[in-house]
Amino acid sequence: MRSSPAPETERVLVLAPVGRDAEIAAKVLGEARQTAMICDDLACLLRELDVGVGVALIVEEALQDPDYPDLVHWIDAQPPWSDLPIVLIAHRGGGVERNPTARRMTTALGNVSFLERPFHPTTLVSVVETALRGRRRQYEARDRIETIRAGEELLERRVAERTAELESANRQLASQ
Repeated sequence: MRSSPAPETERVLVLAPVGRDAEIAAKVLGEARQTAMICDDLACLLRELDVGVGVALIVEEALQDPDYPDLVHWIDAQPPWSDLPIVLIAHRGGGVERNPTARRMTTALGNVSFLERPFHPTTLVSVVETALRGRRRQYEARDRIETIRAGEELLERRVAERTAELESANRQLASQ
């Protein structure tokens, strides 16, 4: 039985500093029983990413911020088990197939899903819940990796202890 994840690992960080997108998205997600935290700017998002996150929901214009390279750096520095899901709210026609900027964002940000405006509440909830399912799998992989590493460390410690015992016994035998 797996323990329930900490709230930080389930929350949706919403970055939509202009307009009503943040309020609408947070309200829709709240009605779907998802925890959404609105970040006023990219610096806030970066701070909150370090606390814990399930999904980042970002409007594309927020990535015009001078801190954008810091987000790319954070993504590049993720541990091997992690691939932060990002839902990018784009203007109509903002998908990678028609928009070279979107292609660059996908390359820079990695695990990106596009949601075009105006978005339907059901679509938003579905995309976020799918991303959260994937993120939960990542956290499960992290937990398994940590369990394996702890087991390896315990085994190494036991081997070292047993080796020391055998060396001591050999010394005692040799001194008789």
